[in-house]
Amino acid sequence: MKLKSLQVKNFRCVDDSTEFGVCPVTCLVGKNEAGKTALLEALYKLNPDVEELDEFDMLLEYPRRRRKQYQQRAADEPDDALITKWLLDDEDVEAIEEAVGPGILKSRTVEIRKGYYSGRHWNVDLAQSATADKSLIAALRAKLEQLLPKFVYFSKCHIMDGRISIDHLVQSKKHGDLSGPERVFLALLDMVGTSPEKMKDIESSEELTADLEAASAPITDKICQYWSQNRSLRVTFQVHPGKPQDPPPFDEGVVFETRILNTRHNLTLNFDERSTGFVWFFSFLVWFSQVRRIYGDNLFILLDDPGIGLHARAQEDMLNYISGELEPLYQVIYTTHSPFIIAPDKINTMRTVEDVIIESDDGSNEYLGTKVGDRALSTNTDTLVPIQAALGYEITGTLFTGKQMLLVEKPSDVLYLKWFSQRLKELGRASLAPAWTVAPCGGVEKIGAFMALFGGNALRIAVLLDSTARQEKEAAQRENEILKNCCVFAAPMYAGVENGGLEELLGRQTYFALVNKCYKLPRRRRLVPTAGATSYVGVVQEAQARFATTGNEVAPFDPYVPAEYLSETGKKLVRKLPNLDQALDRFERLFVDVNACL
Repeated sequence: MKLKSLQVKNFRCVDDSTEFGVCPVTCLVGKNEAGKTALLEALYKLNPDVEELDEFDMLLEYPRRRRKQYQQRAADEPDDALITKWLLDDEDVEAIEEAVGPGILKSRTVEIRKGYYSGRHWNVDLAQSATADKSLIAALRAKLEQLLPKFVYFSKCHIMDGRISIDHLVQSKKHGDLSGPERVFLALLDMVGTSPEKMKDIESSEELTADLEAASAPITDKICQYWSQNRSLRVTFQVHPGKPQDPPPFDEGVVFETRILNTRHNLTLNFDERSTGFVWFFSFLVWFSQVRRIYGDNLFILLDDPGIGLHARAQEDMLNYISGELEPLYQVIYTTHSPFIIAPDKINTMRTVEDVIIESDDGSNEYLGTKVGDRALSTNTDTLVPIQAALGYEITGTLFTGKQMLLVEKPSDVLYLKWFSQRLKELGRASLAPAWTVAPCGGVEKIGAFMALFGGNALRIAVLLDSTARQEKEAAQRENEILKNCCVFAAPMYAGVENGGLEELLGRQTYFALVNKCYKLPRRRRLVPTAGATSYVGVVQEAQARFATTGNEVAPFDPYVPAEYLSETGKKLVRKLPNLDQALDRFERLFVDVNACL
C-alpha cells in the first residue's frame, strides 16, 4: 500500500490542513510553530509502532477553542482527525484475492479515516457482487489491516539518554509511563535478549557490556557510511552502582552509561556530551532495528526535524541517508526548516506548512490554523526562506562545474570582461581564456567567505580586486588566509592609477562617452574629463558626483547600467567610443596575466 494523500482535521493547531499529496519521500517545510509536528503525530496514530499511542485524545488534542462545542455533540457526531487515501499495488491485490477471492475490488484506491472514535474506518470501492456479503467484507478488512504499514515516528524527544537509572526504568515500565528515550533504551537491551529487571544483578555487567558492544558494532558501522564528520567514533557501555554524590535517581541502585569512544584521540565522552548528529543516528537505528525485527519491512517512516542543530555538511549526510537507505524501501515524510535537508532537485516533493491568519480591512483577524501547500507554494516569504536558500546554494554551486574561477567584485565587471574579451578575440589578440568561469562576489570582504564555501573543490582561483591601494590589498590578504594561495590582481593597476574599479581600464574619455550614450544625455549635461585635477578621482566616483548636480532631469546614476548597455549594444559601439584602442590594450594586458595563472 502506498499513501497518496492525507488530510488532518481537528487536531491541536490544525483545524483543516486541506488534502495534500504524498510522494515516496515528502518534505514538510515551515517555520517553527507552523504545525509540522502536529501533522506527523496525527498521521502516526493511524497505525503506530507503539500501540498505546494510537488513540486521539479529545481533552488534550482537540482544538481548545472549539472543544466545548464539540463535547456536546461528540457522542452522536464524532469528528475525523485524519483522512488518508492509499493505492494498492499488484502485490496487495494479489494477496487480497488470494485471501478473499478474485474480483472483489472495483478500485485500487482505499480511504482510511481515524478520529475521536474507536478504531479505523475503511472505505473500499467493492464490486457489486460483494457488497451484500458481510463475511466477505470482514475478511477483506482483516486482510487490509495486515497490509497497512506500521508507522515509525522519531524526533529529538526519542534520543537515548547517556545515563539511565535501572531502578527508575523498572518503575516507569511497571506503571506504563515510559518516555521516548526509555523506549529506545529498552530496544537496545532487547537486541541482546535482556531486560532492565535482569540488569539489577551487577555481577554480570561485564558480559552484558560485551554483548551490547557486539550488537551495536553493525549500527556504528552503518552510521559511519553516512557520518562524514568523524568516522573514528565507537559506542561503549558501562554499568556501575549509583554514587551518593550524584543527583537522583543516579545516586543509588544500578546506573547504565552509554559513552562514545573517539579512537582518533583515545577519549570517551558521555552520550549526552556528543554531537547530536551521531547520537540521533545511533538512537534512531537502535529503534528502527527493533521495529523491523518485530514488524518486518512494511513500515512508513516519520522523521521530525532530523539533523536539527547539525553542521550543514552533517545535515547533507542526513539527507543522503534518507535517500540512500530509506527511500528505496519505505515511504518517508520528514519535517525541516533547514535549507541543507532540502533536496533542490526534488522541489515537487516539498510541501509548505503555514499557520494562517487572515487580516481583514476592519482590523479583525480570522484564524485558519495550519495549512499545507500541495506543491511547495506559499504566500508567506518566511516559509519559503529555506527553499529559496537551498535553491540559491544549488544554483551558486553550479557555477563551479569548471576548475578555473575568476572572482570579481561587481556584476558589471563580468559584463566588461566579456565584452572586451570578445572584441579582442575578433581582432585575433589575447582574450580571456574560455576555461575561466567569471563570478561576482560583492566586494573584497566577501571574497574570502565565497571561496571558503566553494574553494575546497580542487579549483584554481584568481581574484580581480578594484583598488590598488597597497595597504587595502595587504589587509585583505592578511584577513583572508585563503587568498594567500590565489592569483590576486588589482584592476586599476593596468590603467596606471592608484584607485578605482575595472572601469578605469576603459579610460575616462571612453567611459564618459559610454555613459553619455547610455543615458542619452543632452549636450549641456554630457560628461567630459575635468582638466587640471589635483588628485585622482575614479571615473565611476566622478560620474556619480556629476550626476548628483544635474537635478531631476537625469535619472540617478547606476554603475551597472553603462556595462549593461555596452553588453547589449555589442559591436555597434566600437566606432563610436573614443580611445577604444587604448582600452583594448589595457584589457589585453590584464587577460595575458590572468591566463598565466592557468
